[in-house]
Amino acid sequence: MASVRVTRDLKHPVEKVWGLVSDFGNVSWMPAGTDCRLEGEGPGMIRHIAAGPTTLAETLESVDDANRTLIYTIPGEDLPFPATNYRSTMVVRKKGEGSELEWSCTYDPKGDPAQAQAAMEGLYGTLMGWVVDTLDK
Repeated sequence: MASVRVTRDLKHPVEKVWGLVSDFGNVSWMPAGTDCRLEGEGPGMIRHIAAGPTTLAETLESVDDANRTLIYTIPGEDLPFPATNYRSTMVVRKKGEGSELEWSCTYDPKGDPAQAQAAMEGLYGTLMGWVVDTLDK
């Protein structure tokens, strides 16, 4: 099992960042054209995210408002990135006047482990950029 951890300092207050990323059913921070269909609510909820020809089914495992931590998984083997057994954790922490967003995961790499790690780090960089773009509006 491999892991990746990416953090980013944000100028935005922790409450604003957590308010955006903890709303698992809201993908307004993703690019235009991203479609989301929800099944259920709370832990166990599945969000089906369609962007272009790819659809991901992400399952919300837990949301801890007190510790500002959200965990989700993407079951299955057919992911659009080189990983299986994907489990992701998002944590938002207060940092000075702003906050820190940490996005990490454990996974089994498909193919070359170094390429899988680079792909996961790039993915998190892109996702965090979308969060920042939304918060800056």
